[in-house]
Amino acid sequence: MDIRAVLFDLDNTLFDHLTSARDGLAAFVGNYGVDLTPELSSSWFEIEQASFDRFLSGELNFQDQRRERLCQFLPLIGQHDSVGASELDEMFAVYLQSYENAWMAFPDAVPTLKALRGCGMTVGVVTNGNHDQQAMKISRIGLEPHLDLFFSSEQMGHAKPEAAAFILPCECLQLSPSQVLYVGDNYRVDIEGARSAGLQAMHLNRAGADQPQTLGRLTDLVPALNLKSAAL
Repeated sequence: MDIRAVLFDLDNTLFDHLTSARDGLAAFVGNYGVDLTPELSSSWFEIEQASFDRFLSGELNFQDQRRERLCQFLPLIGQHDSVGASELDEMFAVYLQSYENAWMAFPDAVPTLKALRGCGMTVGVVTNGNHDQQAMKISRIGLEPHLDLFFSSEQMGHAKPEAAAFILPCECLQLSPSQVLYVGDNYRVDIEGARSAGLQAMHLNRAGADQPQTLGRLTDLVPALNLKSAAL
């Protein structure tokens, strides 16, 4: 592979969103005397994804998608009263604080970023989502010192899997898409999207990497690319 830069997805690739969100959700429902069950957790993530997709499509703004998530989830924990926008915002702030307190990078994230840059590789993040929140994640979980660039869908005006969401960062790097590798956990959004835009791509599947061009953990990336330290 003639790779000059590696771009990563953020949520569930470098940043452990699922664990952070589960911890935040457990604290949130606990305020209502409810234990977090696997069923409740699954429902929350389904609602989250559907609402977030509506945000990415422009159907909802960022704050409205948060309100929509609570409107659908609250009845599942026995909260059936009608709630206004301001109260929904206050309730979501309670969840958000618990979620942010639980933010963490995957253990293999920083070592991989450091190893890539040690091999002379340009490294960045291209993520869907609100720019300020994604930037805060990158800073809070210790990724910022190890990244050369960061693009969000809100900043670009294009969301993965749109081709422009991948091509614009390549243009910023002054590289052809074929010289850039994209790594992400969502096969449709990250891998198919990147390849359709002309980038090379590797799928991160922490559940098991039994397919070509698939990683079981991020630390497998440098050996897979056969990179050597620039200091050698």
